[in-house]
Amino acid sequence: MNQWNQLTDVFGCRWSEDAIPECAADNICIAWPSIINCIEKVFDKPARLKALDFGCGGGLFCRKLHEMGFAVTGYDESEDLVKAARVNIPEGVTVTDSAALAARRGQYDVITSIMVLQFVHDIEATAEKIISLLKPDGLLVHAVFNPEFIEENSGNPVFTGFEDGRTGYMELKKGVRIPVCNRTDSEYRDIFERFGCKEIYRDLPHFTTEFLGKYTMPFSTEKPEYLIQAFRKEGR
Repeated sequence: MNQWNQLTDVFGCRWSEDAIPECAADNICIAWPSIINCIEKVFDKPARLKALDFGCGGGLFCRKLHEMGFAVTGYDESEDLVKAARVNIPEGVTVTDSAALAARRGQYDVITSIMVLQFVHDIEATAEKIISLLKPDGLLVHAVFNPEFIEENSGNPVFTGFEDGRTGYMELKKGVRIPVCNRTDSEYRDIFERFGCKEIYRDLPHFTTEFLGKYTMPFSTEKPEYLIQAFRKEGR
């Protein structure tokens, strides 16, 4: 069984118009503003431009990209998360667990990947595949765990096994341990530059006082949770 299917109740949360779903609050309130700011700096008129959300989970960021004006495809390898995403997305957005279908929809102007790549062991093959789906001059934005956040929280019940500082597990639901690869910004930069992309943006957004007044996190929030980077593919 795909382990992510077992986390559908965590990552497949519903979105209502009047409330941010608590299961995605740190993502939406802390990571999203930085990612959106980066995208808007590059694309001031996204109408009819194509976006792929790689590892779309419950489809919440697919919905946001659609609201921004992009023609959106969401891909996730978990069929149960894709089913959950179909409840969240508006008409006109495609979500699929078929990598072949996502690729057949053509090349993309922007590809987002939010909290996905740290769970990918064969990162070079995955990076090469993602970049092959990006148009020349296209934008790739990804968010992963900040290595200092992992170091701060190693040994917490959520994050275990990071004795070497590099590999361990995330356990958001008892008994479901997801392997985590704890990579630095320079490692991701080296990988994406190897495949013809140049870093244009980097951010480590801190938890805000307002956020921490509303939500209780199951880990320390002293260090930024997210490392966000953006890369432009070399034009041809």
